[in-house]
Amino acid sequence: MGIRDRASLLARGLLGTAARDSKVSPVITVADDSGKTNVDSYWNEHTVNSNPFDSAAESKRYLKKRSEAYPLFTKFMDLYGKHEGQVVLDYGCGPGDDVVGFLLWSKARKVIGIDVSDTALGLLRHRLALHRVEPRRVELIRITDSSGAIPLASESIDWLHCGGVLHHTSHPQQIVNEFGRVMKPGAEGRLMLYNRESIWYHVWIAYAQRVVNNVYPELTVDEAFTKSTDGPDCPISDAWSPKRVLEMIEAAGLKGRFVGGYFNVEELGWWNTYGAAARNDPRLESEHREFASQVEVDSHGYPIRDRKHVGIGGVYAISKPGSRQL
Repeated sequence: MGIRDRASLLARGLLGTAARDSKVSPVITVADDSGKTNVDSYWNEHTVNSNPFDSAAESKRYLKKRSEAYPLFTKFMDLYGKHEGQVVLDYGCGPGDDVVGFLLWSKARKVIGIDVSDTALGLLRHRLALHRVEPRRVELIRITDSSGAIPLASESIDWLHCGGVLHHTSHPQQIVNEFGRVMKPGAEGRLMLYNRESIWYHVWIAYAQRVVNNVYPELTVDEAFTKSTDGPDCPISDAWSPKRVLEMIEAAGLKGRFVGGYFNVEELGWWNTYGAAARNDPRLESEHREFASQVEVDSHGYPIRDRKHVGIGGVYAISKPGSRQL
């Protein structure tokens, strides 16, 4: 049985389990079935954290473990806040880590999870049933990567959350334009895109992998990065510079601020192992040597450059100009 068949069986099985407990499981709305891209197919077959949880307690433990694996993640992404009476959108929610987090630990009136993967949404639906979340507090929508459209009313969202998604999509600018449309005046949010100005990009991929370990030496650093993040066959996986992201946010009529890059714990080890050598090795291109030479360490031992943390998780605070209607 192939990966595609197993993913399909998993999705159908979880959907069936949730359907038998419809009082605690929200339905999944298929908002757009107009076409499939290789991005849709890939994430149906390679869903992150694809093992169903056995209990609500296990689900909570996983969220705690995830935060520990990514230093500064919870702080930079501003999880989970109060959001009392608000509507929160998690765009690209996957199997629902943050949908569950917002529902459990914020006072959001409603949390909307949107994703391209039936498999991921099936896992999330199963998970919500474990937590006995009221269905009226949740809306799950399946879309397709072939369009950047978001099937929500204009000015309907109070908080926009999008973590680790846009760098995998075919139409990132169109999606961010849609964020601007669906956010209420005065609404805020957080985006995370893979950070080009990171230990991962400049020290691990450019130096440790391509120079020291001779992995993907025939590829550019960007091409090697794509193959080294979410699987070698992942169709789109780009590292974005803060300048590029902020230009995209501004083009959508939103205000943006680069918060910094949170770390994968492995990055900290890579910096300790390879950072000093990367500064002086003539085999490494000057751009990457210069980056390594400019990295310092803050009072907590985290690498920084130009007073910003240089982890792979590049976080951006966004807001929509205007005042909230009271």
